[in-house]
Amino acid sequence: MSITITEAVSKAQIREFITFPFSIYKDNPNWVPPLIIEEEMSFDKTKNPVFEHAEAYFYIAYRGNSAVGRVAAIINWTEVRDQGKKQVRFGWFDVIDDIEVTKALLGKVAELGKKHGLEKMEGPMGFSNMDKTGALTMGYDQMSTMITWYNAAYYIDHFRQLGMTQEKEWVESRFLFPNEQQVAPYL
Repeated sequence: MSITITEAVSKAQIREFITFPFSIYKDNPNWVPPLIIEEEMSFDKTKNPVFEHAEAYFYIAYRGNSAVGRVAAIINWTEVRDQGKKQVRFGWFDVIDDIEVTKALLGKVAELGKKHGLEKMEGPMGFSNMDKTGALTMGYDQMSTMITWYNAAYYIDHFRQLGMTQEKEWVESRFLFPNEQQVAPYL
């Protein structure tokens, strides 16, 4: 069955875009779901000031009537015009384990970039450098934090199959603080 890509525009479509990852990760204890209301406000072009200097398009991939993936295509015009970065960003990327879905969604992002004369695609990234950035390359067995995206290991395989390369590596750590009884002997 073929893959159809639809732009999420209506409130119902945006809600479907936001809640799609629940279908993939609902049984994964390491996934920390986003706050839906926060996501809705973030994507509201009348409420989020980022849209004064950025454009975002929210795409959902379907196979038949079932959603099988999502991606946001983002053009941060401050980066493009003021910093000379001719790039389109992609974020809020979630897919089932099917390279064809990944190819279709990222192809849509690349198409948008070409339409605007942009030469590079970068992601996963949010609207700005202050938003969530990157994809897990290890640590899938650990609980994610609210400031990072969680993804399955197959995302990295999909990116590699499409010729994408890793530009940076960031390390996020979790520190476990001892309880009072463990600290007492040292006081």
